[in-house]
Parts: sequence; structure tokens; C-alpha cells
Amino acid sequence: MSPKHDPYDHNPADATWVKSPFSGDGNGDCVIVARFSNGDVWLGDDKNPDRPHLAFDQAEWTAFVKAIETQAPNFTA
Repeated sequence: MSPKHDPYDHNPADATWVKSPFSGDGNGDCVIVARFSNGDVWLGDDKNPDRPHLAFDQAEWTAFVKAIETQAPNFTA
């Protein structure tokens, strides 16, 4: 069995951060998202981009989005 993939295992310089479409302008509560070609996703805080971020592999991200969609059907990733 191969070791589990680590979604944090990317060079931060390769991350292209974009603001979530659910973040309002000027409200100060904005999430930024970086997606990688292998399906990994990082989530961060645009007020403090140097702060540690969350990282998901493709399966974890899918499960996370499905859990949110269950609570908020209008959510899209």
C-alpha cells in the first residue's frame, strides 16, 4: 500500500490564489482558494495570506463540498 498523498506537498510559490465568489466586497471575511492540477485545493484568508492554510486532496475536497451542499444547496465550488 502506498503512503497517503499529502495535499500540503506543493511549493507555495506555485499557488495562484483567487477570491471565493461567495466573499463579498469590502466585508473583511474573504476566503481565497488555490487549485492545483492534481486536484488538490488550498483555502486561505485574504486578510492574512501568510497565515497557515487548509489543504485538501481531491477526495477530501469533494467530501467537504458535498457536506456544505447538504447544508446550503446553493453553494458551488
